[in-house]
Amino acid sequence: MFQLFTDNQQRRLTWLLLAFPLLVSAENKPEPLFQNRFFSLSQDNQLLCATSEQQYLPSEQLDKAIQFYEHQHPNLRQQAVAVLTDHKNPDHLDDLADYREDCINNTSPDLCLLEHYWSDQDAAKRALALFYDTKTVVKQSDDYNLPYFKADHVRIFEKAVRKIPAFLRQRISKAKPNDKLEQEIADKPSAMQALILDAFPDDYKTSIWQDHTHPLTLVPGHGFRSKTVAQVFSGQNLIVFTIKAFDKGKEGRTYRDIDLQYLVDFRLPIVVHEIAHTIDNFHFWNGEDDLYFFYKYKKISNAQETAKLIADAKLALWPSKWFEAFEALWEVNEGRYDGNTQEKLAELLAQYILIPERLKQSAPEAYQWLKQDVFENIEYQGYDSCPTPLTKPLTWWQEATAKALGH
Repeated sequence: MFQLFTDNQQRRLTWLLLAFPLLVSAENKPEPLFQNRFFSLSQDNQLLCATSEQQYLPSEQLDKAIQFYEHQHPNLRQQAVAVLTDHKNPDHLDDLADYREDCINNTSPDLCLLEHYWSDQDAAKRALALFYDTKTVVKQSDDYNLPYFKADHVRIFEKAVRKIPAFLRQRISKAKPNDKLEQEIADKPSAMQALILDAFPDDYKTSIWQDHTHPLTLVPGHGFRSKTVAQVFSGQNLIVFTIKAFDKGKEGRTYRDIDLQYLVDFRLPIVVHEIAHTIDNFHFWNGEDDLYFFYKYKKISNAQETAKLIADAKLALWPSKWFEAFEALWEVNEGRYDGNTQEKLAELLAQYILIPERLKQSAPEAYQWLKQDVFENIEYQGYDSCPTPLTKPLTWWQEATAKALGH
């Protein structure tokens, strides 16, 4: 008898039953997952006007979220930890086996395993609570030799997730079919086929759930020539971060090219910009089209009715012209990301969330379109409303040191 599902697929089938428990009595029915009630939408400036050590949920709130979802759900933690530590790499599997052995006598062996995996109790609880409440997966790369996310990264991801409305995050979790990918690209040159298949994550098929969703997933990786800060595969909701480049945005770093130092954690705009790419990828996805692959489908940025609006919009200037510090790209002109349409669209979405006061002035028509057609009339306070400065100029000594150290 052949196996209908891989282990990963069987796990997602179980998750469907966990997420929508229909066969239990009403009095014992557990709370449905992914309610976005603990990591609620933040429309004000509190998460923006903060350092990496401020404004994330305290540990007590994480405990409440975990208890809320695990009540009357005896196997939930075990299955959640399996998803959050799902790896194929033999080195990862050896580590996980060691963690299980170390945790065998622990009162909560699954949480103990997750704490070992993160080497931090807070990071483990935060990753678990984020998953339960927002359907976001934060985990390490399957490449065992790449740098690891730390607790600090999970906290900034939490803040970024809270800037995105729940209905948009639910939309970008819809999985797109990929069963006919090789057949669909068969007429492409062999070199192009190889590039497309190489770009497609190996585990994407088996990580699609049986309810036809795929959680927003954040992992470490390495960008093009290790210079790309973060990237989203076209048509997907997997965000890959080059940790060293990404962490340049943390407060306290100095930049010789823009002669500034950030006083707030400026990694937040990077994550919001990348999530904006996933919004672009999934905005028009209706869940039905058979051939809707990551290189061949309708996005906001390539739809005829929106492409002209995007092209005509004038992006606002970011605080500190941040792209000059992070991206050596031809799209950057006078501090504006005015290059290819999909990057400009991601930037419009990010500016709507992060500097709406400026976007209203620079692109009033695009602002109204975003407000009505994308964000369903949700509006924000941005960085310009912060009561304290976001940046400060470098001193002559800081600038000299930054030049010598190359950052």
